[in-house]
Amino acid sequence: MSGKVKVLPTSRIGVGPLADMAEQLRSFLPGWEDTRPTSEKSRQPSDLRWDLEHLAQHDADGLLVASLGSEVVGFVASFVRSRWLLISQLWVLPEYLKAGAAEALLRRALLFGERSGTTKAAFHALTPWQIALGLGFGLSPAFPLLRLVIPVDQALPLAHQLAKLQPGAEVTAEAVGRRAYFADLERLDRLVRGFARPMDHEYWLFSRNLRLAVVREGERIMAYAYGGPGQCGPVVGATEEASLSAFGWALQLAAGSVAEKAENASVACLVPTAFARVFDHLLEAQPEFTATSFWLANENPRAGYFVPASFSLL
Repeated sequence: MSGKVKVLPTSRIGVGPLADMAEQLRSFLPGWEDTRPTSEKSRQPSDLRWDLEHLAQHDADGLLVASLGSEVVGFVASFVRSRWLLISQLWVLPEYLKAGAAEALLRRALLFGERSGTTKAAFHALTPWQIALGLGFGLSPAFPLLRLVIPVDQALPLAHQLAKLQPGAEVTAEAVGRRAYFADLERLDRLVRGFARPMDHEYWLFSRNLRLAVVREGERIMAYAYGGPGQCGPVVGATEEASLSAFGWALQLAAGSVAEKAENASVACLVPTAFARVFDHLLEAQPEFTATSFWLANENPRAGYFVPASFSLL
């Protein structure tokens, strides 16, 4: 464990071993035990692996690996959206936490953001040591996320109820193919989230094959929602009512995608506590609240009414 920690960018080719490391470390966190990888060779890629491959393709300079000698001891995923540097997936092998690897990774990620011209930074901290590390680098708590797991047979009735709050519909495959709603998605992203992310929408629709629904008020699209196997979100809405309805669609699309494939299936969601009204409805479905994490930032990101895409992508 002696020697100097080196931090260097990696490439998409090196994502596989990093994803394996992240999957194992995440499954040991309290409240994330249900994500433990199976030993089946035919198992589907995890959300971590999908997201890492996507980030390595579009933000390779921000995918940073820490090594001591010839051993990889950790990594961090950092990426730029508009003027925001977003940092997620900071993983360090436990035996190297005191070797300076975590500090070196976060420092280099923030430097990557500065060199990319960003003025704002946010960091998804999963553990007490990550929160302390972020605070030490001048970041402040922006908003907490609650991870909850809902059995499908309880999620679907709630999803149908919420989806009916305002007019909405799933976007057809033909409309997705001609990118019919991309301008509306970008408008809502900029309005509610404060940044645009066209490459992420391409990823969710054409790599992950998630399903997309939109919610309207009159002729205007006021919210959108994604859902599919292993993912409930993102949800972004300009109003609380539209966001609640869109969350119903996300939950419906996610739950429906697994209901026919496995008995006793469940859906996991990450929901910001600032989206308070959604919890009034979620309690009806008797979810299991399994974990809490925090996004830290040097400037509070727009919270609004939203549900993040995943563990990695805000």
